[in-house]
Amino acid sequence: MNKKISLGVCISLIAVACAVTFVLTMSLSLDVYNQRIAGVDQRGVINAKLQNIDSYVRNSFFGAIDEERLVNGIMSGYMAGLGDSKSRYIPDAEFYELQQHTRGRIITAGIQVVRNENGYIRVTGVYEGSSAELQGIEVDDIITSINNMQVLEIGAESAIRMLSGEEGVRLVITIQRDGEERRFTLSRQDVELITVKSAQHGDFGFIKISAFAENTGEQFEAALGEVLANNAKGLIIDLRGTSGSLITPQRQILDRLLPRCTAAVAQLGNGSVNNLIEITSESFVNLPVTIITDGNTAEGGELLAAALKDFAGAQLVGTVTKGDAMFTNTQTLGDGSAVILSIMKVRSGGGTSFDGEGIRPDFLVEMTTPVEMDLYNLENTRDLQIRKAFEVTEARIQGTVNNEQ
Repeated sequence: MNKKISLGVCISLIAVACAVTFVLTMSLSLDVYNQRIAGVDQRGVINAKLQNIDSYVRNSFFGAIDEERLVNGIMSGYMAGLGDSKSRYIPDAEFYELQQHTRGRIITAGIQVVRNENGYIRVTGVYEGSSAELQGIEVDDIITSINNMQVLEIGAESAIRMLSGEEGVRLVITIQRDGEERRFTLSRQDVELITVKSAQHGDFGFIKISAFAENTGEQFEAALGEVLANNAKGLIIDLRGTSGSLITPQRQILDRLLPRCTAAVAQLGNGSVNNLIEITSESFVNLPVTIITDGNTAEGGELLAAALKDFAGAQLVGTVTKGDAMFTNTQTLGDGSAVILSIMKVRSGGGTSFDGEGIRPDFLVEMTTPVEMDLYNLENTRDLQIRKAFEVTEARIQGTVNNEQ
């Protein structure tokens, strides 16, 4: 039997509901308000203290104040106060260089350099396809002057900055090599950074990933296409020394090698866990995969190893990875500077975590003496980890053939 509710009772119920809603809303709003006020009060204390310090310094400091250096120091100090070695402030000039490396193309005279102990510049690397490579610049060459300006007079830092800048500018550099002085004319040019290299060794496709840039995924696609065109029956991926937090190239690489899955998940600072890399394609390269790792395989390198281990049955050769699961994000500021901030911990969606302890390889192979990689002579390599990867992959290929028979 239906019961009728009087108008008075109905109005009373509505009033009670409104009152409860008001109380709950006010309680939640008060909590948020109190949290924000606490933050505002703390920021007020910080600002007041900074103003007091600044006033005292400007009135009493004996030396001259470099305003740009002072601001950079304040920003760097704030980030250092987080107590996180990966979070840092980047001045605009340094961020410009970082942006170029992130996009995988840089405007450069073609050489990587550092200041040596004598105040000169030492060449530590030569970019492929650059004018420096074509002119014959070599690693360990010592640069003593640029455009007739002596490095010792203008300072190594200023000289290093001259090597990058506007595209097309020519630079005349003087170098010392084996006690002889030589002069070269280099040109600043747009150079693509090669982060993926490949080679074929018998039935194996060998791919080396050195870093993650915006074009790494495309380079991996091209490298994978080459080894597949050579009818590779197994794939070796060298992730030694590979690190970085750039998600897009990692997703592109995993998308070619994994079946449909949640390849990676991320834990955020508020405790929530989100899917980070979803593989949705049904098409993937189904080959036995062997991965080479070392103690400098970190971040994205570890994530690739973990996901390929969980979802593609990859086996690992080498040494335990670094155990760095913290991924960062770069936030650009209005003046061209930026901050790098740790924002999430990442693990494989298959359950393999590498936070803190790293990933232990299936075949532990130590390298007592570093061996320079020669992709054109893998047949005679003295690299014990590569040789073990060949052995493991060969066994897996034979196992696949036997199972098919």
